[in-house]
Amino acid sequence: MLKYYFYPFLWLLFVTGLSVMPGVSLPKFDLFSSDKLAHAFVYCVMCILVLYGWRGITKKDLNWIAVIAIIAGCTAYGILMEFVQYAFVPGRMYESDDMIANAVGALAGGWTSKVRLQKWLSIWQKNG
Repeated sequence: MLKYYFYPFLWLLFVTGLSVMPGVSLPKFDLFSSDKLAHAFVYCVMCILVLYGWRGITKKDLNWIAVIAIIAGCTAYGILMEFVQYAFVPGRMYESDDMIANAVGALAGGWTSKVRLQKWLSIWQKNG
């Protein structure tokens, strides 16, 4: 059962590590900057991996209620990490644009999992 959350857990550690690395950030809004695209990508992958874990444990096809709940959880984690950066990481700043990019990534991951990857996940879990 825990094997289904191994990859999501590793990814969560990776995201947390990136989020708490000290650095210098200059807040400015640029929707398609590499920083925002990286945020979206990381949270897209996180959402896909958590949905993979959920599906492996429940042995059910993905339903929209689960997808929405996991999107909300990934988005909430992204918001939390922004506050953690601001409060505890020297040289890092709170950026609402990053929160938006995190949410967009989680939405993309949820939609991709539900609409496009459901069959692929079925194959992966049968072979894994």
